[in-house]
Amino acid sequence: MSKSIVAFSKDNNVPAHLRTGSSLGNENVTADNLKIPRLDLIQQLSPQCIKSNPKYIEGAETGLIFDNLTNELYENVFVVNLMFEEHFSVFKKRSLGGGFEGNFETEEAARQHLESKGLELAQYDISKTGVHKCLMLDDKGVPKQPVLLYMNGSKLPVSDQWNTLIRLKGEGTDRFATAWVLSSQEAVNKQNQPYQNWKVDFAGFVNEDLYKAAKDTYLSLTGQRGQ
Repeated sequence: MSKSIVAFSKDNNVPAHLRTGSSLGNENVTADNLKIPRLDLIQQLSPQCIKSNPKYIEGAETGLIFDNLTNELYENVFVVNLMFEEHFSVFKKRSLGGGFEGNFETEEAARQHLESKGLELAQYDISKTGVHKCLMLDDKGVPKQPVLLYMNGSKLPVSDQWNTLIRLKGEGTDRFATAWVLSSQEAVNKQNQPYQNWKVDFAGFVNEDLYKAAKDTYLSLTGQRGQ
């Protein structure tokens, strides 16, 4: 009978002897090969709050921020905004379970995508969306991972406001010269129904080390690193 030898640690923290910084074996992995997590807000009827739903997250409450890959929950998140893009995003209607279908340069391209896959147009929402690619920081301000924020519909004005604040606060600097704290705030829609919207506040200017990390992530996301 062979013996089982425990030669690994189940701790989520990387052991010191593995922090070589060389990243051997990942030479050919680029930003195109990685799935970037998306941060979103939990609404009152979000599937993350419903225990019978496969997307349920234990501890989920209205107004919390969640990571769609790890299901981690946050009251607020510190980020450095790296770059901005504008797309037409396709989401399945929340009443039908929700879900992201894709980003497209035009509304017509989004419609053609749904038709080509045999998906019913009436079951999806196509909306102009501001996409913010950010570098998420941990509680100590150390870079954690790139994240995406999709702001459409009632969130689009917040997107425009954030872009304006970035320009005003960091005039003459790169977009990633400033850090921001994201949280939620309650708002009311045209039907007088409450919902959670993004709240963006200026946290400060990044230090030299964080600026270098943000720039490196930006170059990686845009395919410019190593050129």
